[in-house]
Amino acid sequence: MHHNPGMAWIGKLLGKKPALEPDSSASRFEDSDKDEDQASRNASRREVIHMVLRDTMRKHGIPSDWIEDRVLSVVNREGVSGTHVQFIVRGGEERLMAYVHAFQDSFRRELMQFEPRAMDWLRSLSWEFQGAAPGPGAMPDPASWSGETPTQPGELDASQARPRLTQSEHDDLSKDLAALFAIRDEALRHDAGTGASDFQPTQPGVKDSTG
Repeated sequence: MHHNPGMAWIGKLLGKKPALEPDSSASRFEDSDKDEDQASRNASRREVIHMVLRDTMRKHGIPSDWIEDRVLSVVNREGVSGTHVQFIVRGGEERLMAYVHAFQDSFRRELMQFEPRAMDWLRSLSWEFQGAAPGPGAMPDPASWSGETPTQPGELDASQARPRLTQSEHDDLSKDLAALFAIRDEALRHDAGTGASDFQPTQPGVKDSTG
């Protein structure tokens, strides 16, 4: 901006001070300070997270090379910055899967003991499993999530399944059934003599009309 010497002389005569140009360097310094403070806080939080993770794994006897941490800086909708922690599992997936909730709860407790205000900036936790999947490698049938077990084509329902009998077992079963029928026929004949029943004795080779 160029100043008019005449206007400057009139300003001095009237006792006015010349207008100063706005110093944009001040705002730049403030932004720089804020960025440096944020970077320092993020680095400090990463160190805390890393140390607490190691301590939590050591406390529960988990090998040190099974889990690593990834710490990310995040900003919510209100513009408030925070930290997201991701646990990267590189080993022991088949044993760790059942204890995911218990481990992260233990991690939070350890973190709170070391840094009581950690929950003010810890926004979320997540897991990433990079090893081979334990157990079946494919998703189950959709009906399994509702507690139903669908019958696969060619399979019998449990209520329809019947065990196969050996010849000896089959002969024994036939004898037992014949004895039961004889007892029933004797009871029917007795009832027929007293007029207490309308059933007729079983005749070999004749189909029971009630069946």
